[in-house]
Amino acid sequence: MRGAHLSLEDRKTIQHGIEERLSKAEIARQIGKSPSTISKEIRKHRRFKPSNTYYRNVRYFCANSGNFKECHGCKTKCENFVERTCKDRDRIGVCNKCPSNVPSNACALPKYFYSANKAHEEYLYTLRDSREGVNLKTSEMIAMAETIGPLLKRGQSVYQILAGHPELGISVKTMYTYIETGIFKDYGIDSFSLKRQVSMRQRKKLKSRKSPANYEGHTYEDYLAFRKENPTQPVTEMDTVYNYPEGPYIQTFIFENTHTMIGILHREKTSASMAGTLDMMQELLGADYRKLFGLLITDRGSEFEKHNLFEINYETGEIRTDIFYCDPQAPSQKPHVENNHNYVRDIIPNGVKLDQLTQEDLNMAFSHINSTPRECLNGKTPYEIFEFFYGKEILDKFNIRKVALDEVTLMPYLINLK
Repeated sequence: MRGAHLSLEDRKTIQHGIEERLSKAEIARQIGKSPSTISKEIRKHRRFKPSNTYYRNVRYFCANSGNFKECHGCKTKCENFVERTCKDRDRIGVCNKCPSNVPSNACALPKYFYSANKAHEEYLYTLRDSREGVNLKTSEMIAMAETIGPLLKRGQSVYQILAGHPELGISVKTMYTYIETGIFKDYGIDSFSLKRQVSMRQRKKLKSRKSPANYEGHTYEDYLAFRKENPTQPVTEMDTVYNYPEGPYIQTFIFENTHTMIGILHREKTSASMAGTLDMMQELLGADYRKLFGLLITDRGSEFEKHNLFEINYETGEIRTDIFYCDPQAPSQKPHVENNHNYVRDIIPNGVKLDQLTQEDLNMAFSHINSTPRECLNGKTPYEIFEFFYGKEILDKFNIRKVALDEVTLMPYLINLK
């Protein structure tokens, strides 16, 4: 019986033993438990009934009231006050069937009662509650809700919040459990508050098209061979984001080794316009250009197909970039930029007109995106990793600033497009 939980029948035996005025050792022998188990059970599940002071002089409650002639029954101030005890009550711990035959409403002392049925109900509730995984005090719950509520409204994920607030001391899974089971619903936090879980939808199979001749030497197989020969060359993935065919268009770059992303606004979706970004970057970065844009991989969109414009600086004639193209309908070959577009879509949703979008808006949006902690970076932000590898000066040239963790906002109202 060691370690087994008490059953309802065990508790009824305990109640019967109390009413028969048996000792705790005698009750314990009847149900095969230790006396300490009986003592803990009674102390944990007994019901308290406070003192009945109505029509009763407070001197009655002092064990020394008969020892002092000038006793006025000052229970709270008198230094000689000693609370009256009851041997019958204190021996077993409860007042069931008082052996003194004093009616319950006639005894003014504090009383305790044990009920097997109510004790078992409390036990079942505690057992069920503990298995639901909620182990929070009310004060802890309020403090946690006050911390996570404003950050969820900013569009931050649970992982981001916990990365910025390690003092909460719980795992991502536990926080999701707390929210989804509704323990924060009184504070306006429920499952609808959570950042949506995004998965890449399966793309429709389109009719295959013949690859243009100018992709020769720039295919994904060529890319893999190049990487094998140049394993230390950092890779940058390039793509385009837009809402309407007529534009405007956002050319996105993500530096794989740091997960840092930048965006450049274009009014035209042409190879000349997109390649013009590399002209600007080469002038902006100087000797640091090859570190970041020396190796590009992108899709076979029409805006990227003229690879000579990207590879060659026509003013000097030098080869500035090696560019390669994914296989048709194979976005998984540039997964970092594809996945990071989920952050972009949090701020710039599909269907929103981008006519009023400015480069300053994009710089702000990508500052917040790059200040978001990532699990794949062990809780660090892309900004921090980029700064470690390349320094803050380049980030300043990109007009990317560091945003405090609690200020990170991944919601459309950040740039307020209408």
